Amino acid sequence: MSGLQVWLVIGVPALLTVMVLLVGRSAVRARIALGVLVGLAALLAVLPGAGGASTALLALPVVVLVASGRLEGRDGPRHHETRRRFTTAAGR
Repeated sequence: MSGLQVWLVIGVPALLTVMVLLVGRSAVRARIALGVLVGLAALLAVLPGAGGASTALLALPVVVLVASGRLEGRDGPRHHETRRRFTTAAGR
């Protein structure tokens, strides 16, 4: 199976599934979407016709998904609540 065939048969439906899962702000569905992307990347790395370029192409949405904080859900920690305050003497 060539790389194009792998993308048409497996990759495109998997990416459409990921796009549907990412609609809304559900952390559970975002984690499932991340699992689908990682599984697709592992499958493309193992299949002989897909190659490393396909896996590298999937790295971009994984990085964006993790960096955007979608895995934390709607009520993630606010950036100023977890930060130490350096203006007080006790540092709390």
